Amino acid sequence: MGKAIKITVKKAPEGYDLGASKFFGTPTVPLAWDGDFCDDEIFFCQIRLSDIAAADKENRLSHSGYLYVFLHTEDGKYHLGADVRYYEGEPELAIEEFNAAVEEYERYTEAYLMEFSEADEDEICTRLFGVPSGWSSEEEPPKLLMQYDPLDNDMGFLDTLDGFVYLFFGKDERDFSQITLQEEYT
Repeated sequence: MGKAIKITVKKAPEGYDLGASKFFGTPTVPLAWDGDFCDDEIFFCQIRLSDIAAADKENRLSHSGYLYVFLHTEDGKYHLGADVRYYEGEPELAIEEFNAAVEEYERYTEAYLMEFSEADEDEICTRLFGVPSGWSSEEEPPKLLMQYDPLDNDMGFLDTLDGFVYLFFGKDERDFSQITLQEEYT
């Protein structure tokens, strides 16, 4: 076991900690980011990096601060683009109903809390790191930040996609602005 971090989700109860690691719901961001998002952008997830420390044996990410994934939806429900950001401190601003104004994504306002555990690098699940499941190319895949399996949970997000959504690192794994999103169909 190892080399990957499995992400399991459960629907957040009322009154949950808004700073928790989660998919959807209310993002908590730095005040400096207020008004810094595009009209077609949705909140996908935030990871409180201290939550992954026990499972991140290789220290692939910092274990302080937050990692955020926002998605651009400019051409409808498919062909999403990634906006991945890191913040070193504690966020101060909760943006309620972040996704409510984006057509086709209005229903993704409920939070799903993340739990992290060690996983095999090729496990078919939603996870951080490892090798992309179902990678069909003959070429070696880029380095994987996150693999999202729409059928691995009950969130309903992209559940018509028979495959995976990958977030790949760029050349510099510390430069989150270089992360790319790719959909892979099985």
